[in-house]
Amino acid sequence: MLEAVFLNLVKQHQAQIYQHALYLLNDQEEAEDVTQETFIKAWNYTAELRLETVQSWLLKCTNNLCIDLLRRRKFQVSLTMGDTDEIETLAHHQRARRASESSNSSPEVFCIRRERQRLVQQAIAQLPLHFRTVVIMHEINGLNFDEIAETLNQPIGTVKSNMFRAKKRLRETLRNLYQSDSDTDTN
Repeated sequence: MLEAVFLNLVKQHQAQIYQHALYLLNDQEEAEDVTQETFIKAWNYTAELRLETVQSWLLKCTNNLCIDLLRRRKFQVSLTMGDTDEIETLAHHQRARRASESSNSSPEVFCIRRERQRLVQQAIAQLPLHFRTVVIMHEINGLNFDEIAETLNQPIGTVKSNMFRAKKRLRETLRNLYQSDSDTDTN
């Protein structure tokens, strides 16, 4: 693979890889390190990489590096997501969509959307890693179940089952977060 082609792949996938690592690790510096390490590994394997599967390969590599890092930590990842503004800057396409939506909305609607997004991110952060990974890959990275199964080296039934269970937990968690948030507002 030519260096120019590889650099184009880095530009194309860097934000997605970083966002994936950030959601899994909940730490900006570690996510940056994992992103860099992912592309170093990709460079070392350029002879084996195929352009049609490079996204899956990069996500699988990132996922494995994150899992290794979490194991080395020997404790559970913090349940809070951190600064939502930082996360929003990672997803350029999401930011553009929100900007166009907010230009047509009142400040009140914009604030409600922003708060809802914060609660969803908090709920995702509370999921166990195997559920969080599937949700991030499907809902944020836009991968279909076949691609997720291939990336995680799991049967498609397991992926679908994990997504179902993750959504069920998210609904429960969001219900609790909305209730606790509205309880705080009324006090």
